[in-house]
Amino acid sequence: MPELETNDGTTLWYDERGPDDAPPVVLLHGFTSSHRMWHAQRAELEDRYRLIVPDLRGHGRSGAPEDLGTYSIERYATDVHELLDHLKIGVCALVGCSFGGMIALQFAVTWPERLACLVASDASPAYEHVSYDERFREREEAMRANEAFAEERGMAGLGKRLAANVHDPFLADGIRKRYAAMAPAGYLGAARTRRERPDVTPLLRERLTMPVLLCDGDADPVFCALDVMARELPEARVAIFEGADHGLPSQRPEAFTAVLREFLEDVEAGTAVAGRIVIAT
Repeated sequence: MPELETNDGTTLWYDERGPDDAPPVVLLHGFTSSHRMWHAQRAELEDRYRLIVPDLRGHGRSGAPEDLGTYSIERYATDVHELLDHLKIGVCALVGCSFGGMIALQFAVTWPERLACLVASDASPAYEHVSYDERFREREEAMRANEAFAEERGMAGLGKRLAANVHDPFLADGIRKRYAAMAPAGYLGAARTRRERPDVTPLLRERLTMPVLLCDGDADPVFCALDVMARELPEARVAIFEGADHGLPSQRPEAFTAVLREFLEDVEAGTAVAGRIVIAT
């Protein structure tokens, strides 16, 4: 089983597939998820790329330290840095979705020299920004309420609460099981990390000189953050998925993977990536 022990003693589990000599691509999953969220992308990209797909600390098969002080956006980014060193990867393409996108942004402003390119999907550069709209703030209020509920009722209780709003029995059962299996410290540590992360917006233009792809669905409450980043990164490729909600790799797996693959191929070929594209429903 591929694992890494970080310098603070946390075990990180990761999946690796694809040719050893292929361009390395690291995929970072979202909050409360795991490496499994990338199954569609792994199936489509492993023929051409060396894919490294970790479970973030506190998630999946990785360790969940009980000390909430060991969770921060800088620590999550350091975990990725240590994973690259462990695998002797000098430069990679870094792809992050939602919480994984926040970590990818933090990594990019800290170690830009380690990135061939960056992909941030469904992500935001800060917890609060003057340009964020009411949809964004309402989503964050709901997530804060979930955090408080988990502290009071536990992860199984939170899973039942969230599943009650899902009409599909199969999906509802998956939500109950996913939350019940997650360590409380992992959930609370990651939740606090989301809220307490620094605003990287002022650093984007200076630090992110590598090719960048920004993606989101226009039905996602986080969508307003895409424009915040796009204003700072005029050379980025911006992909807008019409009608898509949060979580493009799962919401629109085929369309998202096609956009990702084309971007990676353009980066390899040295093709300019700047521009805005709209992917219809």
